[in-house]
Amino acid sequence: MTINRRDEDAAATEIGYILTFFLGLMFLTTFSVWTFDIQQATEERWTNEAIQENLREVAEAIERADAAMRIDSNASYAEPVYLRLSADTGLGLILLLTEESVTITDTSEARMFTQDISAASDATHSGETNLAGVSIVWISLQQGNITVGLEQPGF
Repeated sequence: MTINRRDEDAAATEIGYILTFFLGLMFLTTFSVWTFDIQQATEERWTNEAIQENLREVAEAIERADAAMRIDSNASYAEPVYLRLSADTGLGLILLLTEESVTITDTSEARMFTQDISAASDATHSGETNLAGVSIVWISLQQGNITVGLEQPGF
């Protein structure tokens, strides 16, 4: 019996275990990165769709205020618009109302969505609202001015 006998089969098995472990670790890491990318892309798509839906609903409310102004030039009108993404304060979204359009953008202008409005009445259109943490914006018509704001108007 020799004491310095080498067992090459055991060493090869041990190296196989180590390589299998590292291969599994590589696959797990690749899968984790892949699923994170899918999650980020889905979140980005849902955020953009929610912003566009908010914009569409605000534009429709403005059109209804314009219609009220066309019916009666002394009309007063107010309508709440319930927003999606109301809890997401990290986006830094701003709602802008001009004579020609409604725009939702972020402070860096990386996201900018615009919806044209008809402005078919004689009313003036104006307003700028920071949407961080906001769940409702008010579209109001008072004294020939259509505005967007956070407070319910008191007629």
